[in-house]
Amino acid sequence: MKYTDLFFDLDGTLTNSKPGIFNSALYAVKKLGLAPEQIPADLTPFIGPPLRESFKLVFGLDEAQAEQATIYYREFYGNEGMHQYTIYLGIPEALHEFARNGYRMSIVTSKAEIYAAEIIKNSPLKNYFSMVSGCELNGERSEKGLLIPYNAERLGVKLGHNVLMIGDRYHDLRGARQAGISAAGVLYGFGSRNELESENPDLIIPDPNDLFRLING
Repeated sequence: MKYTDLFFDLDGTLTNSKPGIFNSALYAVKKLGLAPEQIPADLTPFIGPPLRESFKLVFGLDEAQAEQATIYYREFYGNEGMHQYTIYLGIPEALHEFARNGYRMSIVTSKAEIYAAEIIKNSPLKNYFSMVSGCELNGERSEKGLLIPYNAERLGVKLGHNVLMIGDRYHDLRGARQAGISAAGVLYGFGSRNELESENPDLIIPDPNDLFRLING
């Protein structure tokens, strides 16, 4: 098979985590004191990039404000937000097929590792993944270009084009290129086709039901 190791993003790739992320972000910026007119109507761009970067990008916060907003975000997320997600239809079946055909699967997410590991441990997907890698609570190792080598080192995997990063945002695909591995963009998450195609991925996957067919070739 062309790929031996599959590195999956979490939010927007395996799970629709929009409710928990949006509710946590809104809790944070309201507690920070932002006026309603400072809160964008569409928060979709918030999902995907490292948390502090998202606060600066979407809400226009400076470094200190983004740091405080991150603390507030995690107050809500750790208690409620992390449980507010659904698994995309077709994902369990796709993972079952990958496992049955000998692929090794792990998760590489910009989410704090402590939260990502807890989410997977308590989900029906827990038996499919040999590793869950994320950032530290202080934001260290939040870029995919750093997370991918970190995950590979933990697994004892040599990075190359037989390793495939699967994600829904530009930073997943860009990080894959930086790490020297293959990249697949999924269209059912939070990124647009234009965003993903601009990163020249090896694969574009329209729907969870297409995952196994297109990756297995």
